[in-house]
Amino acid sequence: MAVLVLAAVNAVVEGAWPEGDGWIALGSVGLRILTVALALASVRPWGRRLPSRLVLGGLWGSAAAQFVYPALELVVKLLILAGVPIALGKGISNMSATGWFNFAAVWVVFGIPAVFFGLAAVSFQRRIAASSLFAWLGILGGSAALLLIGMLIG
Repeated sequence: MAVLVLAAVNAVVEGAWPEGDGWIALGSVGLRILTVALALASVRPWGRRLPSRLVLGGLWGSAAAQFVYPALELVVKLLILAGVPIALGKGISNMSATGWFNFAAVWVVFGIPAVFFGLAAVSFQRRIAASSLFAWLGILGGSAALLLIGMLIG
């Protein structure tokens, strides 16, 4: 939240809007706020005003979007360790100490929350007795959103 406030103050006071990676940082903060709001909507009384299928799909989408990237990085690193030549020119194929540190950080920042969002989604789905269709739509939507973000960044 502080990132959004600082960016807004900087834009108003200095007339300097974010550039390049600044927009990516702001977008990721906005997405994180949205995912936390979805998690809260699944357990707070005010969340009952939202369509339960939207909350369920959002929870599964959040879990998928946060799990896919670290899982794919794990696959790439395992393939490299197995001797498969992969040179993506990106951090995902970095096998130095820095690359492994970043890999661990990705699991802390995205992988662990993905597990928690998945658990929240399972719990919510049991409480509302919803069809698995919305869970699958959320997973597909979250994965597609991650792909789109990756294309925008790359």
